[in-house]
Amino acid sequence: MVISEKRVNEQVIIEKFVGCFDQNARQDFKWRIDTAVNDGLRFIILNMTEVSFIDSAALGWLVLSQRRFQRIHGKLCIVAQQGFVRDILDLTEISEWIPVFDSEDEAISSIPTVTA
Repeated sequence: MVISEKRVNEQVIIEKFVGCFDQNARQDFKWRIDTAVNDGLRFIILNMTEVSFIDSAALGWLVLSQRRFQRIHGKLCIVAQQGFVRDILDLTEISEWIPVFDSEDEAISSIPTVTA
């Protein structure tokens, strides 16, 4: 999996994922979450529009990351359009725990401290 990032402001970053989000991506994902929290970021938007596959391990990391952000009064959001990844997020009810949006702009707008 390839991950690129774009900083929106001092508290928000967008991580764009490309490829398979599976156990092989764990180290990179964990490092990015740890770095974001340590840098004082409270809101992360995970753009998964170009993710072709997601496994159960990745779903678990998403939930653990959301819990971590809740503890610091932050928020994790996912951008995923219709397709395999969105279906998995809905079927596993991850979308009940982590807000899922159709676009980055919608996700940014959901964060109270940010204006799109």
